[in-house]
Amino acid sequence: MQLPVLKSVTDIRKDAKRVFENVRKRNEVVLVTKNTDQLSVIMSPSYFKSIMDENETLWEELEMSKSKEKTTKEKSFFLKDIISGKV
Repeated sequence: MQLPVLKSVTDIRKDAKRVFENVRKRNEVVLVTKNTDQLSVIMSPSYFKSIMDENETLWEELEMSKSKEKTTKEKSFFLKDIISGKV
């Protein structure tokens, strides 16, 4: 991941078109500031989607890991034994 480009609200007001073009074309991430306070982040939709997809994958992995921990101590059976009525 690249470091965000810092832009003040004033910079964006002066040249918003170029800022948004750079975000889209160069896949830049812009951190918007006002008086050194961080206000917002501007990023391309594709970059945002990639972050959301990765986040979803990590949550799924975490849930699977938690589920495995809970079920490792439970007794397990073979499907053929269940179907045949042995269990």
